[in-house]
Amino acid sequence: MEELKRWENGKEVRYGARCNFCQQELSAFSDKGTGHLLRHVSFCMRKALVASSSSQSHLHLSSDGHVSYFRYDPVVARTELVRLIARLDMPLNTGAQPAFEDYIRIAHNPNYKSVSRQATTRDLEKYFALKQTSMIDLLKQAICVCLTSDIWSGNAKEDYLSVVFHFVTDN
Repeated sequence: MEELKRWENGKEVRYGARCNFCQQELSAFSDKGTGHLLRHVSFCMRKALVASSSSQSHLHLSSDGHVSYFRYDPVVARTELVRLIARLDMPLNTGAQPAFEDYIRIAHNPNYKSVSRQATTRDLEKYFALKQTSMIDLLKQAICVCLTSDIWSGNAKEDYLSVVFHFVTDN
């Protein structure tokens, strides 16, 4: 466990602990007990032993051609879920649906953790803010922006606007 501390009233106070294995944050105030931390460490160790003995290693081929071990990262999974929902115009509660959860766990990753609608909404807002900031930075570098659009009609969901940005820089 890694201690998590903060300053309160001029004193450094321990408020939590982060498990070095699963990265879960647990409460660990200086004036409270630590029994739950010991139980968590025991649980994490048993889970690690079961996972390592009952499954094969997952190899991953990266885009540059080298092979590495695959490690499930819930942050990456949640970001990709947000991208999928935005691209396919899916409901925000898709990550919490039992059918979706079963599909991902059985077909792709047994470590998948369900994501609530509220968490997906927060993740979507964060992802939008990140992309908005990067677009603003990109536009600040442009000397000239040319916009072209192609609009055609059809069903309400099939109306598209295609915008092409052409940036002219000093280079």
